[in-house]
Amino acid sequence: MENTIEGKIVSQQLGTFGKAQIVYGYIGIEKPNGEHVKVKVDSYTWYETLEVGSQVFVEIAHLGTTDIIVARRIDVNQDPIFSVKSKSMVNA
Repeated sequence: MENTIEGKIVSQQLGTFGKAQIVYGYIGIEKPNGEHVKVKVDSYTWYETLEVGSQVFVEIAHLGTTDIIVARRIDVNQDPIFSVKSKSMVNA
């Protein structure tokens, strides 16, 4: 399996928990070939955006021995010269 996914966020099912307002849930990514991938977002996910419509690069891993794909890092897909870190997750 690949270690990164490039595509557009097409859906999200996210909630926040605890005093730290940690984001948990899933986002749907549509890859350039039209394939849709469901990716888990948790307290260990660092992200620039989770907005539907955003073009992103997602660094992924499997959750233990399951088939669940977890996002470890979500970066906005744009020219690195113009990239600005707009939001990051603080691990609780």
